[in-house]
Amino acid sequence: MDKKLLSVCVPVYNEAENIAAAYERITAVMSSLCAYDYEIVFFDDGSTDGSAELIEGLCRSDEKVRAVFYARNFGYSKTVFYCMQQAKGDAAIIVHCDLQNPPEEIPKLVEKWEQGADVALGVKNKSRENRLMYFLRTLAYFVMNFVFGMHMVPHATEFELLDRSVLDVLRDIHTQNPYLRGYILEYGRHIEKVYYVQDKRRGGSTHFNLKKYYEFALGGIVSMSRCLPRRFILFSVISILALLVEFFARFLPAASGEVFWSGLLLRFGVFSALLLILLVSILFEYILTLINNTEDKPFIIEDRRINY
Repeated sequence: MDKKLLSVCVPVYNEAENIAAAYERITAVMSSLCAYDYEIVFFDDGSTDGSAELIEGLCRSDEKVRAVFYARNFGYSKTVFYCMQQAKGDAAIIVHCDLQNPPEEIPKLVEKWEQGADVALGVKNKSRENRLMYFLRTLAYFVMNFVFGMHMVPHATEFELLDRSVLDVLRDIHTQNPYLRGYILEYGRHIEKVYYVQDKRRGGSTHFNLKKYYEFALGGIVSMSRCLPRRFILFSVISILALLVEFFARFLPAASGEVFWSGLLLRFGVFSALLLILLVSILFEYILTLINNTEDKPFIIEDRRINY
């Protein structure tokens, strides 16, 4: 009987300092899972620091190592989504090359899969990263769930195992704004969690800054939040009612003459301007997403593949 194939997908962007260590640790873990066959697939997102040459060397020395090189940099969201779309195994696992998510936790993900889960999520219940960043992430998850109704799993990252059935669903999704975390929760039928401690980045510097975090979060909100327009309608109604109550109960009895008219104009002017800016901004994001998704263009442009 043929062994089940596990595809370990490794997104790479300028990770020359970490590639060798990632390969060694992943290989050690996967070799210990004797009941399975495995492949390690590096997806290079247009690296410029020599990462491609290191990956090519690994492909020459180990037939289980494969590589997909992009023609240019397409960004994190597209890279991790494309990894899962291209995975050939009975299950696929994402392991980040910076090794913040330890490969040694892979057997726990596989165990959940063998117990019937089609999605095994790695969830960090503790992190050795900057405490401020950990707090900001916690706050962001609260906002995304409570305000935008997205039902995200707090501190679940793209360190996960997906069954073939979920991978096949992802292959049928055609979008220019993928949000893998949201799709997993939407289409996974049996989701299990594996809690782990996230390490510090092994080497090099992170490629995520506040701008990229903002773009990543906003992309998820626009792509996955189904109740956002209704939430803003409710917010608008409540705000208008609050303004009317304040106007009739507090402002109107106390104001007179010139103060009355200046206060009136100030209240309605500020409120209307802020509300209009907010609503137009969100509407604009939705329009951009709709336009982008209707464009008939390649999702990723590959340069070449090795051993694939």
